[in-house]
Formats: sequence, C-alpha cells, structure tokens
Amino acid sequence: MIRKLLLVLAGGFCGAVTRYLLAKPLLALAGALPGAHAGFPYDTLLINLTGAFLIGLLFGAFEHGAPISPDLRLALGTGFLGAYTTFSSFVVGAASELRHGQTFTALLYLCGAMAGGVLLAFVGFPLAGRFVEHWQVSGLDAQEAAVVGVDWADDFAIGEMSAEELERNGERIAELEGGAR
Repeated sequence: MIRKLLLVLAGGFCGAVTRYLLAKPLLALAGALPGAHAGFPYDTLLINLTGAFLIGLLFGAFEHGAPISPDLRLALGTGFLGAYTTFSSFVVGAASELRHGQTFTALLYLCGAMAGGVLLAFVGFPLAGRFVEHWQVSGLDAQEAAVVGVDWADDFAIGEMSAEELERNGERIAELEGGAR
C-alpha cells in the first residue's frame, strides 16, 4: 500500500510540475493568436485535452496488450495524468468566464472541453492499439528493423507491408540470426 501511494505521489508531483511549467507558455502562445480572448483559460483547455489524449493512449496500449505494469499505469495514469489534468481548474475557468459576463464563451468552453476530451481519449485508444499490434506482429527490435529497412516513424511501416514483404523480411532476419550464431 505504501509503495502504491509513493508511485501516485511521484507521478502526481511530476504531473503537477509539468502543468505549472506549461501554463504560462501555453497562455502566451494562445494570446498571440489573432482574436484570442484575454482571460480565457487556454492553458487549462490545452492541458486537459492533451491529458485526455494521453490517458487514451495509455489505457489503449494496456488494453491492447502492451507490457505496461500495474505500477507504471498507477504512476502515469492516476499520478501524473491525474495531477496534470484537473477538474477544479476546468470549472474555475468556466466560472471566471461566467463572472465576467461571458456566458456563451463559458458554455462553449465547457462543452468544447468535454466533447474534445472524450473525442481525444476515444482516438487515443485505437491509436495505441495500432502501435501495440504492429509492435507485437512485427516482433522486430530496432536493430532488426534497420536491417530489413523498416522505418519505425514511417506511418506504421509494418502494417503497410504485404504478406510477401513480411515473409521476405522474416527470411532475411532468420538468415542474420543464423549467421550471428
């Protein structure tokens, strides 16, 4: 129990610090956009949306069989992302808009953040699944991938290969493994 609390504490500390360090640069960036509304909680919106996407990736990867330990899920999901994204900042941002007579902006913020967060988490699940499935199907490590010409950053290159290409690459890897023994 103490170990789990420490994992959440460590992840939460890192998530809160990350949020703090990103808030001002995000506000400055958003403020530089044409038509930016002064006082709008752009930082909270962007942080919560990226957090929703990241939680979708994390749990999507886990559900698709990525070797993510329960301790890592606890530290990253509950700890880091729990502190990185926060409901209290979200509602304070909406309340601030309401206090300044910006009812439409507050409603747009609330609805947009909720819908956007759900959408990004939803997108994160299958995207993580694609990464995990290609990683599992390929069975290639980085060195083997370089030998057979697979670029990991090339839009899931393994998934784009035909059955014949996969078979030829498997034969090339087997040859290399046989030569190394």
